[in-house]
Amino acid sequence: MKYRHRAFTLIELLVVLVILATLFFIVTPRFFSSISPQKTRHFVMNLKNTLEYLNDKSILEKKVFLFTFDTDERLYHFTVSEEGNPEGLVKDKYLNPVKFPEGLTVKSLRTIPGGTVYDGEITVPFTPNGMLFSFEIMVEERADRWLVITGDSLSNRVQVYRKSDQEL
Repeated sequence: MKYRHRAFTLIELLVVLVILATLFFIVTPRFFSSISPQKTRHFVMNLKNTLEYLNDKSILEKKVFLFTFDTDERLYHFTVSEEGNPEGLVKDKYLNPVKFPEGLTVKSLRTIPGGTVYDGEITVPFTPNGMLFSFEIMVEERADRWLVITGDSLSNRVQVYRKSDQEL
């Protein structure tokens, strides 16, 4: 009875290792360098809810609040214009400054009127009559899809929707 031992040659093993290593180096950065879509959605929905709250608060309290979204400092914060508060400090537990999550990518900021800002900040006033002007903030959800937060000064509504690279 003859036994035949079948084994892989060294060349075959090296080819398989090269293929696996290449796949590892292509796929791994996508998982570790970017923020997860769930964290991005959570950040965007918190921002939407905060802006709706700010809009209602400015109307009910008849005060002017300023919402500032700053890509250089990687945070958004609020100030209030009221008598006896020259620094504009906001004393509200729901309107604290919020840092962007690590890895969050902001594609663009836009105010209407105004235009598109790619780096820097936008400031939107919320008055006793609602938002003073419209805005759009585009945040990367994944490599080919963006979440867009819009504020419409005509309807005083804040909305979130998805946009793909094909729609840009």
